[in-house]
Amino acid sequence: MRMHYSADLVQGLEAYGLDKKEAKVYLAALELGPTSVLELSRRTSLPRTTLYPILERLKMQGVFRVGKKKSTTVFTAEAPARLSERMHERENELQKSVPALELLQETAHGGPGVTFYEGTDGFKRLWKQILDSGVKEYRLLTSGVGLRDYVKETYLVERVIAERKKRGMKSLQLIRDSRVARQIISKDSEELRESRLLPSDIDLPATVIIFADQVAFVTTRRENMMIILASGDVAVTYRTLFDLVWNKAQRVSSNL
Repeated sequence: MRMHYSADLVQGLEAYGLDKKEAKVYLAALELGPTSVLELSRRTSLPRTTLYPILERLKMQGVFRVGKKKSTTVFTAEAPARLSERMHERENELQKSVPALELLQETAHGGPGVTFYEGTDGFKRLWKQILDSGVKEYRLLTSGVGLRDYVKETYLVERVIAERKKRGMKSLQLIRDSRVARQIISKDSEELRESRLLPSDIDLPATVIIFADQVAFVTTRRENMMIILASGDVAVTYRTLFDLVWNKAQRVSSNL
């Protein structure tokens, strides 16, 4: 009874997508021909309770065919040549999909250190990246209205701010003075945020977010783009500039 197979055989089947146990079952079935679970169990030394889910997966992957011999269910391993054909078929199908996949990638593309996001989906991905960064504090420079161009206020409160609070992530915010800004600041204490006001006559069409070693730029919805620059030097520079302005900006009570 043969129970040990060369590493090359197993590695070849792993390249097809099988794990080591699945490869062992396939190789045993090649030697046995149409076979039952009981015979496979004896050949592989795997219990039948382990074999049943493995065989089900292999059947779904087209590695095994299932049939009947009298009243017994028998499993037949597909010929190795057939597996090779299926590999080529999969490769051909993937190649056909590449143009569409590259088009989909346009919502997030860029070179080393730079990522571009677009639209509402890109906005959500940006915030997931910020939340997943592990920082306990980030800095935000904003007019207070630009972010609402991408998502509704309920999304910002119930998804972004709620998750930020859950993770204990504080926001330091420089915001242009306006009625909307004052409304936002009134919720600072409950939304784990500290804000300071900038003059109302300055122009801030884009929002800047500084977190970890990255700086994100969120344009207006007219330009519809978010740019994330991953650079420790740039992040330190922007953090320093932010702190200089922060120390000069108007303090305001959240109990407006």
